[in-house]
Amino acid sequence: MELLDCVLDYQEKFDGKTCQVSTNYKYLETFEVDFCLTDLHHLFGLHKITRDYASQTIPDIQAGVFILEEYKNNPMYNDVIERISLYSFIGDIFYSKITSCCIVAKDLSKNTMKLDVIFFEDRNKRSAILGLRRDKRGVFKPVTLHFTSAKKYAKVRKTDVKAIKWL
Repeated sequence: MELLDCVLDYQEKFDGKTCQVSTNYKYLETFEVDFCLTDLHHLFGLHKITRDYASQTIPDIQAGVFILEEYKNNPMYNDVIERISLYSFIGDIFYSKITSCCIVAKDLSKNTMKLDVIFFEDRNKRSAILGLRRDKRGVFKPVTLHFTSAKKYAKVRKTDVKAIKWL
């Protein structure tokens, strides 16, 4: 999927919307996830290749001004391409409900990104990760989308997602 296609799809399916996730974890039975179009700037790692803010990058993508190929020589370009290739994983979680388990931060020994909830899916020897962080209002927001080693979460306790409801 091309960058512009991802932005337009996210705008249609997620932007300005909130969903409620129900889990079997006693201390986090339900939580809300808020989505905003500017989330994509960090989810795709665009902050690694440009100094522009999300509020500028996203409209530039929509206007056809931000051309990803112009950053091919940037050492982080391939990381951005890989993250964009993971875009469908977000839909798999919140619409297709293919991914049925997540990890709560308290079960992580190393949590350098200060994530509160992690959705993951094993893909060969790697895991696709969508990390959420709780804001000051107690609402969760997507903050990272990337691949990591499958071993990283192999021995961590998983929590089942019982239901996802759009509010």
